[in-house]
Amino acid sequence: MSADLPTRDELRKGLTVEIEQENGDRLVGEIGAVLTDERTHPDGILVKLKSGVRGRVKRIGPEV
Repeated sequence: MSADLPTRDELRKGLTVEIEQENGDRLVGEIGAVLTDERTHPDGILVKLKSGVRGRVKRIGPEV
């Protein structure tokens, strides 16, 4: 599944992404900070949205 997930190189501050939180909830928001240092991660790159919520990126978009 990690082959379908965006890499760190594809992510930047302000980009709209769909994340999955630790509890399994999915949210859409703008990236405030990319927290994972590695280029890839099997569960998705960890980000903090501008709203303060943290989660792993599952896909880029949709635009809001």
